[in-house]
Amino acid sequence: MPAFQKASILKDYFMSGKFKAALLRLLLVLHLLTSLLLLLSVLLPLLHPRAFWPSGLAGLFFVPLLALSLCFIPVWWWWYKRPYYWLSIILLLPCIPAMEVSFGLHPFRQQPLEKKDNGFTIMSFNTSSMGLKHYMEDSAEQQSIYDMLQTASPDILCLQEFYTSPNKDRTDHLSLIQERLGYSDHFFTNDGNFFYTCYVGIVLYSRFPILHATRILLDTTNLGSGNSVLQADLRIDNDTVRVFALQLKSYMFRDAEYQDIRRIKTLRDITLSASRHVLAKMYPTFARRAQEADTLHTLIAQSPYPVLLCGDFNDVPVSYTYRTISRDMNDAFLSQGWGLGRTFHALSPTLRIDYILSQPAFQIDGYASFARKGFEHVPIMAALSLRR
Repeated sequence: MPAFQKASILKDYFMSGKFKAALLRLLLVLHLLTSLLLLLSVLLPLLHPRAFWPSGLAGLFFVPLLALSLCFIPVWWWWYKRPYYWLSIILLLPCIPAMEVSFGLHPFRQQPLEKKDNGFTIMSFNTSSMGLKHYMEDSAEQQSIYDMLQTASPDILCLQEFYTSPNKDRTDHLSLIQERLGYSDHFFTNDGNFFYTCYVGIVLYSRFPILHATRILLDTTNLGSGNSVLQADLRIDNDTVRVFALQLKSYMFRDAEYQDIRRIKTLRDITLSASRHVLAKMYPTFARRAQEADTLHTLIAQSPYPVLLCGDFNDVPVSYTYRTISRDMNDAFLSQGWGLGRTFHALSPTLRIDYILSQPAFQIDGYASFARKGFEHVPIMAALSLRR
């Protein structure tokens, strides 16, 4: 059959009612599948991951599935003139709580960030080991970190994945940050060391007196994220406040897992091999992180002082982790931020995993982020004041 005849037959088929009917059925099936997955992404995180591990995974897909579901509205309304768009609209109702914690709705927030006369600023930043890579210091990244810190100049600074070394051939970040930014006090958890020269952990710097600080051990089995929580009582004016700085258990992805994820996203590997390697790292972490969240909720409830909490949760807002920790607390980004508030540059543009939370005793006066080229995490800062 000549090529032009084949082209004519294909054209007739694509213009025929059969093709349009088949396409309509396909779109309807995709819409129903998307709606089901969207509903699961909202409901499953209500379960404890220890009881059902997929609940720890479901919330990661909420924002993409919500966007896809909304795309069906103009398809049915404008193109097909069918009432199926109501499915996406009705599904927005059970999604409201998830949307409330996922999107900041303050486009005209104050810039630059300014604190009140009786207020203060607090910053949370996962430093990714202060530019230490393969036991080599990246001087350019370190300089960028110091430039950012001096620009922001927070009154309280909480750093996760912090690295310092007293070795003369390396950088004593612990002392250098205190000197350059003029902090009067600090506390370092010192969770472990590598090669007897690189000390890692969580550090809190403060321009207010630290009355008492301690390292609360969460896990004795391994070194790394989720190993401990820093708890510090600070004297701010005539009040005492308690600050928790933390990094919850991460997936500990290495280059191999990131490559597997890229292969899955670009459809270069649609088999189970890449997915299996990634899930093998993820699913044990869900239960561990949920247990850490339970512990933190208890610590917050037992505090005799108003609580501030900041750190890297390694989890999105639609999760058991976030819901448990943020109970009865206010999220600085949701109070003053705009959009999705992305804080992690790898994997997906929808990941907000770093947070500053405060109890109602604090008023949130502002929020800002300090994204810089080369930073894996985005530093975030809030301006707060104690309600009188």
